[in-house]
Amino acid sequence: MKSGALRGIIQFILALAVVILLEMFYPTIIAKLKINATGSTKDVVYFIKYLIELIIVVVIYHGDIFAGKSRFNKSLLSSSIISLVTFIVMVVFTLILKKVLLSFNINDSSGFINYFAQTMTLERALSMIINCIIKPCLICSIFVLGISNIISKEYLGMLIAGLAYGAFLMFTMSISLSSCLSLTIPVVNVIALTYLYKSTGNIYTCFITFILYNLCGGLLLSYIL
Repeated sequence: MKSGALRGIIQFILALAVVILLEMFYPTIIAKLKINATGSTKDVVYFIKYLIELIIVVVIYHGDIFAGKSRFNKSLLSSSIISLVTFIVMVVFTLILKKVLLSFNINDSSGFINYFAQTMTLERALSMIINCIIKPCLICSIFVLGISNIISKEYLGMLIAGLAYGAFLMFTMSISLSSCLSLTIPVVNVIALTYLYKSTGNIYTCFITFILYNLCGGLLLSYIL
């Protein structure tokens, strides 16, 4: 095994362990600290959890992430155009997949929120930051970048990244094997983002694309539908 792949495996295990352990034990930690996690306090408490996850994962993958930022800045216009085009393609493809899944009576687990049509409150602001910035960066870092660092072959890496993310969602969301088709869209999104990363070699392009997808997907659909 190459040293780069071994390093990638260690990084992936560490990053995944951090996220899973925090998901499992964070409520217990909050209870031990006697924090009354209700109302707006609960929103802040769980925002801090996701922020901690992101900081640790960024530290684990800091070399690749900061190198990606440098490459993105050097080709800002072309990278931005690639992100924008990929975002639009992903939204349209998501719409098509939703219709296909619905025709088979499969309820998918994904959904867009049009944040621009909502009155902004603290709860919604924190939710927007978590869902549109923190989670996309976590997913891209762990599954897109993490798996790509382990598996250099393009199509195999794309497939494994998607399946790994699907398995992660099944575990954390307690989804049974018989209901796994409900995860089709999230899995396909990770496969697409992994292809984007392997094509550009720039994880920041994936960050921007996925942030646009979660932040503006609902707004774009409101114009398409």
